[in-house]
Amino acid sequence: MAEPGAGRIARFATLALILMVKTVSASPEPFSIAAVPDWVKPLPAFDPALERTAEPFQGYRARLRDFQFNGLQAGQSRWFTAVEYELTNRHGVENHSNIELSFDPGYETLLLHELWVLRGDTLIDKLPTARLDLLRTESDRDELIYNGTRTLAIVLDDVRRGDLIRYSYSVEGENPIFDDQREFQVFTEFAVPMDRNHARILTTTDRPLSRRVRGADVAVQVSEENGVQELIVDQQGVPEFVQEVDVPSWHYDRGTMVFSDLTDWRAVVDWAEPMYRLSDVHNAEIATIASVIRSSRDDLQGQIGAALRWVQEEVRYFGVELGKNSHWPSRPEETLARRFGDCKDKSLLLMALLRELGVESQAALVNTNRGLESGSYPYRLHAFNHVVVHLRLGDTVHYLDPTLRNQGGALGQLREPDYGRALVLSPETSSLSDMSSVQPLYRMSVHKSLTPGVEETQLTVVTSKQGSWAENVRHDLETEGKRGLGRVFHSYYADYFDSIVSGGEPEFADGPGDSVLVTEHYRIPQLWQSDENVSRYRWIYADEIIAYLDMPETTTGRRQPYELIHPISIDERWDVSLTMPLRLDDLDAIVENDWFRFSKQSELDDDGQLLSVTFRYRTLANEVAAASLDEYSAAVAEVYDLASFYIEEKPSLGAAVKEATSELAQAGSLHPLLVLLIMLTGLLRPLILRS
Repeated sequence: MAEPGAGRIARFATLALILMVKTVSASPEPFSIAAVPDWVKPLPAFDPALERTAEPFQGYRARLRDFQFNGLQAGQSRWFTAVEYELTNRHGVENHSNIELSFDPGYETLLLHELWVLRGDTLIDKLPTARLDLLRTESDRDELIYNGTRTLAIVLDDVRRGDLIRYSYSVEGENPIFDDQREFQVFTEFAVPMDRNHARILTTTDRPLSRRVRGADVAVQVSEENGVQELIVDQQGVPEFVQEVDVPSWHYDRGTMVFSDLTDWRAVVDWAEPMYRLSDVHNAEIATIASVIRSSRDDLQGQIGAALRWVQEEVRYFGVELGKNSHWPSRPEETLARRFGDCKDKSLLLMALLRELGVESQAALVNTNRGLESGSYPYRLHAFNHVVVHLRLGDTVHYLDPTLRNQGGALGQLREPDYGRALVLSPETSSLSDMSSVQPLYRMSVHKSLTPGVEETQLTVVTSKQGSWAENVRHDLETEGKRGLGRVFHSYYADYFDSIVSGGEPEFADGPGDSVLVTEHYRIPQLWQSDENVSRYRWIYADEIIAYLDMPETTTGRRQPYELIHPISIDERWDVSLTMPLRLDDLDAIVENDWFRFSKQSELDDDGQLLSVTFRYRTLANEVAAASLDEYSAAVAEVYDLASFYIEEKPSLGAAVKEATSELAQAGSLHPLLVLLIMLTGLLRPLILRS
C-alpha cells in the first residue's frame, strides 16, 4: 500500500475548501470547514508503519485517536481530534459510516478539517460529497434539561467493506462559567482495542496543569521551550477496557488522566460558593410562604419538612442550562416566578425559604453515581452532576434534595439522599463530607393473614412502606391510580395462588413519619394442595424478602466487587389461622455475616389456632469483594432455603416436596437457585406442623 503523502492530503483539503467556501460563508450555521490549525502537529495519516494490533469488534477496527489541547491563551482553549478506523465487514459499514460531532454553539465553534476514505491505494476526499446536517439534539432532554447542545451529523456516501476512514475536527472556546479554569480528560483505555492512542497538551510554563490518574498510569513525556510546556502521551497496542456487570460505580477504574488547574477541593469551593450566596434583600413572596408554613407547624423539624415539600411539589423540575446557566443557579425570585427550575435553582430557592424560617443552610455538590467515594476519582471541576441542600440542626447534619418528589414526614423522618460524599459550599470546607444516613433507603413491614374457611381462604395484606419505597407508591398512585395498582398487586399474588380473586381496590393512607400504608384483600377458593400422599398441604414463602435477595449470575473468574442494593430493611410476618391444634418443629433460624442479617421466628398461640412466622432481613453492606463472592453466594442460598414454611393437616410430607419444587419453579419472582436447592436438599428445612 502506498503511503498517502502529507502534501497530497493538503492539496485535497485546499480543493475542498475552495469548492465549499461559498456555501460555508453564506451559511449561518455555527460550524465551518477549515484547514488543520497551525498549532497542531498531526500524526501521519493512514500510517502504514502503524502495526495492526487491535482485533476488529463488530466490523470496526480502531486504528488511531489523536487528541491535542492548546491552553496557551487564558479563556481561549482549543481542542483538536483526529480519528482513524477500518471497516472490516458489512456490519461495520452499516453502523460506522455516519459520524456525529457535538458541541455547544453558545460558547464553542466547531471546525471540520478532514474527511477521508482510503480504499486500497486510492485516497478519496469526502468533504465535497458527504451530507452535513446540524441537529439540535439537546443531549439531556430526556432528563427535562435543555442545554443548547448541537450535533453535526455527517453521512458518508459510497463506503465499502475494507475502507479506512479518517476524520478530524477542532472545537474552540470554553464555558465562561469556569473563569478560565481548565479541566479535561484523556482516556488511556477504550471500549474496543486500539492500535494507537496519542495526546499532546500545550500550556505555559507559568501555568502548569495538575495531573490525576485513575486506573493504570501511563508515561507522560514533558518538555519545555520558550515558556511553552508540552506534554505527550503515546500508547500503541491499547487493550480494550472490560467492565464486569454490577460493579459499584465507586470502583469504576477505566484508565483516565485528568489535567486541571484545580489542585484540591478548596479551590472548587472558592469557585462555586459565590454562585450560591443569597442576596441580603429578602423576597416578600418567599417570606409569605415561610409564614404560612410556620403557622401550620409548631416544630422546626416539621417546618423544614414542609418547606422541602413546597419546593418539591410547587416548582416543577425543568432546566434551561445555556452557557453560564449550566452551573450558575437562577435567583430564588426568578425560580419562584416561573415555577420551574433544575437542581441548582430549586436548591437555592429552598435555601432562601429555610432562611425565612431561621435555618442556615448551604448548597452541597454531589455525584449521583457515587463516584466521589473512590479514592482515585480524578475530577475536581467536573466531579459533580447534582446539587442538594446541607444544614445542621443541633449536632445532626442533614441533606435535602428538592428535586425528589412524593416525600413525607418531618426532618428526621423523611428519607435523606445518600450519594456517598458531598462538597459543602461553606467557608470552612476543605474536603469532602460523608453523607451516610442512619435511615434505611428501603424500609418495609408486611403483615399477611391467611384465614382458611369452609369454601375459600381470606388473604389480607397490610404493608407499611417507608423511604424510597413510600415515595415510589405515591408516584405510582399519581401515574397508575388505585385501579392500575390493584391489577399489578393481583398479578403478583396470582403467581403464588393460582385461583386468587381480588376483594376490591387496594386502600392507601399516609402512616406515621414518611410511611405509606397499603391494605389489600383477596379470596383464594383453593388454598390447599394435595397429592397421593398428602391430602392438604401448602408452602408459604417470604416472598418480599426473596425478591430482594441478590446474587451474581456467576462468581467464576470475577475480578471486581459486586454491588448490593443497600440499605434494605424488611419485616415480613405471616399469620395463618388453623382449623385444628397443630404442633411446630424446627422453626427458628438466623443467618448473619458481613453483608446481611436474616432471621426466622415462629410461634403458635396457646390454642394452636394461629401460627405466626416472622422473617426479618437487613443489609449491612453495599458491596461484596470478588474474593468473598463464593461465601456470600452460599449465605444467600442458605436464606433461600430458610425463607419459607410448610403446613399440612397430616404428618406425611412425601410427594409434597416434588409438588413444591414444581410450584417454586413457576413462581415468577423467585430466584432459580431456590428451585435447585430444593431438588438437592429435598426438605428445604420445612417448618412442619404435625397434628
